[in-house]
Amino acid sequence: MAMEIESRGLAPMQANDTARTIGLIGSKGGVGTTLLASSLAWALAERGLRVVLLDLDTHGGQAALHLCERNAGPTLRDVLQVIDRLDDTLLDTLLTPCSPRLRLLPAPRQWLGPAVEAAPEPQHLLRLVHTAATLADCVVLDLPARAAVEKAFAAVLVDLDRLELISEPSLPATFNARRSWHWLQTLRAEGHEGRDAACHVVLNQVHRHQALDSAQVWRTLGLEDRGAAFGRELPRSDEAVAQAIYQGQALGALQPRDALSRAVARWAEEVEGAFKPKPAAAAHADSRALAQATPSAGWRERLIRWAT
Repeated sequence: MAMEIESRGLAPMQANDTARTIGLIGSKGGVGTTLLASSLAWALAERGLRVVLLDLDTHGGQAALHLCERNAGPTLRDVLQVIDRLDDTLLDTLLTPCSPRLRLLPAPRQWLGPAVEAAPEPQHLLRLVHTAATLADCVVLDLPARAAVEKAFAAVLVDLDRLELISEPSLPATFNARRSWHWLQTLRAEGHEGRDAACHVVLNQVHRHQALDSAQVWRTLGLEDRGAAFGRELPRSDEAVAQAIYQGQALGALQPRDALSRAVARWAEEVEGAFKPKPAAAAHADSRALAQATPSAGWRERLIRWAT
């Protein structure tokens, strides 16, 4: 797999000097990843950034339900059908506007029968992300939980500027989060070759009855010092979330004073601060270095072991 990535030019790279990419991936299904990806994308747009949200869950992604289901246009399936000629002009016509500065590429809609979407090709996903980055200041990826174990997503996981692992204070989610966090940290650290490869953990209070308190979760993950480990806790907000989903609006747009909305707004502020554009000279040097770099042997070996 690693040799395939190298041979197709899929080594980590940035689409341009200023656009940033952030991916959200759940430790398991049902931890609120899509809600948070949609809410974070909307909050970033409200801060004046041009944002593209890519729903990459081919087996039933629901980002459109949180933003603009009635008006959602072409989907990920449509884009992948024209991926060989995809450029910024074509992608611009395929994205669905959700607000003046937020646009969405919805996941395929599977209303009838089981989901049968095949996994996208790694190089196709990278081309989509890099093309989206030419249209935005920030690209937010709503990744399915299985992305951590599917080789189609490996190059994208390495390529992201920032990765947020979403979990909840339950035993199954924490078990998966511990395994996923260590694997993603290793994958990104070796793939980034010295660049900031932080994988943040977001603890989302999704369900009313949880088996673990947050302190137990952080200890289990080995992240007691949450400041240094980029840990974040978000509050529960059942009523506001339900209203937002039923009305197909972003949580922050419908309930801006809600506790979860305010927490996501602070999250967006922190993300924007971390994504401040680099000086032109430094950005040019980084871009040139990345273009000349090749993945390390350790990175290749780990990808091969993981894929097999």
